[in-house]
Amino acid sequence: PDISGAYCLLNVGNSVTTDHISPAGKIARTSPAAKWLEAHSVEPRDFNSYGSRRGNDLIMARGTFANVRIVNKLVGGKVGPQTKYVPNEEILDIFDAAEKYQSEGH
Repeated sequence: PDISGAYCLLNVGNSVTTDHISPAGKIARTSPAAKWLEAHSVEPRDFNSYGSRRGNDLIMARGTFANVRIVNKLVGGKVGPQTKYVPNEEILDIFDAAEKYQSEGH
């Protein structure tokens, strides 16, 4: 099928690894995964790591490209799990931008 109306989330070049795509490290307190955990009454001290929560698809989806060392050329090479939401050039977490695009039918 043809793809139309889609936006690029990342431009990472050749240095991306599986650790960037699916991190196993600590869940950052400001990440979409942390926000989801907090909304479900999990205390920050109990967030643990993506690796320890790999059985939870809702956490792992929010953790995709959540590596704090990822470099996205769409945000000027800034280090961190963010992207540019193209319609208004807002900088968002990658998961949040993907959800916003999906909710708008992109």
